[in-house]
Amino acid sequence: MLYGSFFKGVIFVDSAAHPAMHELTHHWHTMFHSAAGMALHGLMTLPFVLAASGVGLAWFFYMKRPDIPAKIQTKFALINQVLENKYGFDSFNERVFAAGSRFVGNKLWQIGDVSIIDGAMVNGTANMIGRLSGVVRKLQTGLIYHYAFAMIIGVFFMLSFYTFKF
Repeated sequence: MLYGSFFKGVIFVDSAAHPAMHELTHHWHTMFHSAAGMALHGLMTLPFVLAASGVGLAWFFYMKRPDIPAKIQTKFALINQVLENKYGFDSFNERVFAAGSRFVGNKLWQIGDVSIIDGAMVNGTANMIGRLSGVVRKLQTGLIYHYAFAMIIGVFFMLSFYTFKF
């Protein structure tokens, strides 16, 4: 796309200001000449050859001769054990990081949720309303002369407040 006619007239890179682009242009024109040449070059590189060889070898071992991997596993049992245990990193992460996270989460749950939210806020409010209603319940006797006495006391305090205020 960069060296063909796709971006012709849209992208222009000054070779003097950007020597890396000059080297890339030179490499493109001398080695690949086209996108197909670049793809063909990619198929001949060592990483691709090694990956294709690994796929072929795995197919041979597990499809044609499944007895070979079993023999290799028994012969190299120590290496196999280390690799199966993932060098011990999973068990280390489980014992240190995961267990530590569970410990911190459990403490935050006990302190934040159980003690503060459930204990103080939710149940604390309910307990406070229960105590307040116990006091108010004792004030409501159902006898009219108690209510009349409370109104007289209320009027007395209001008159005293307004009298001494002015």
